[in-house]
Amino acid sequence: MKKLWGILIALAIAFGLAPAAQAVTLNPEGMNPRSSLAVVYSDGTVAASPNGYEARPALSLSKLYLGYWVLYNGAPHHKAQVEQMLRVSDDNIANNMDRTYPQAIDEIARQFGLGSTYRNGYWGSSRTSAVDVSRFIEAIKPDPVAAPVFRGMAGATPIAADGFAQNYGTSRLPGVQGTKFGWSNDRVSATATASYGHGFSAAVMTYGDAATNTNDALRGFGVGPAVGPIAHPAPGSAPGQQPLTSSVGPIQAPAQRVVDALPPETPVEITNAIPRDWLVPTGAPELVPVEVPAIPSIPALP
Repeated sequence: MKKLWGILIALAIAFGLAPAAQAVTLNPEGMNPRSSLAVVYSDGTVAASPNGYEARPALSLSKLYLGYWVLYNGAPHHKAQVEQMLRVSDDNIANNMDRTYPQAIDEIARQFGLGSTYRNGYWGSSRTSAVDVSRFIEAIKPDPVAAPVFRGMAGATPIAADGFAQNYGTSRLPGVQGTKFGWSNDRVSATATASYGHGFSAAVMTYGDAATNTNDALRGFGVGPAVGPIAHPAPGSAPGQQPLTSSVGPIQAPAQRVVDALPPETPVEITNAIPRDWLVPTGAPELVPVEVPAIPSIPALP
């Protein structure tokens, strides 16, 4: 065990591991009332649209609450299903867990003080707010028990269990490392996305389709207008997120997460202990131009 840790530390030093990219910020001029937006930073600061605390259909974002409760209180075979439920947004797994543990979502809401979150009779009818889900994700980041939640978000499949594409909304924001996607049964009347990155968690809940959720996420967080289909992700990046890069000063190189580079036989205790924002370069580095401020001239002495 000590030898493996020594190897990991040596890798970190040798490859110049760097934390993933920057946090996002709200753009008041880009907000649309059809969507509620929120971002919660690691220091607890909350920024939200005027309707960011509004209880809206949680859709499959409620699986985050359900899954986390199960990881602490569920049967072993249910705990083993949490990551898969989140990766492919599996309704059958959620249905079974919700029937077995109908108290789960409401207990999580009380535990974390999520004032706009409640089960409403069934996980699929649950309500939550952009602020609540962002606060929750940011709050459980340090918890090692929550590792399957973050692995499920980071490894979200391009296509969900029911055939819906998981590549929209907050997954398009810079610095995002993982996303949970949600959509209504008719696939167009409501959508939601909640993502996390280094130092922040963000959510957008929309009365509208996936393209609208994407548009309002990009404009609401000041990234720009909606863009076209996403290219295949680079190694180590989740579907729909920006390619990862590692940088030291002005030198930048394509990268992947250390946890994604580990061999399959790596003990889960080691995998869970490695921060998900540790990166290792995967390609040739390049020099990123840095603007150097002009040096003011010094007047001659009289």
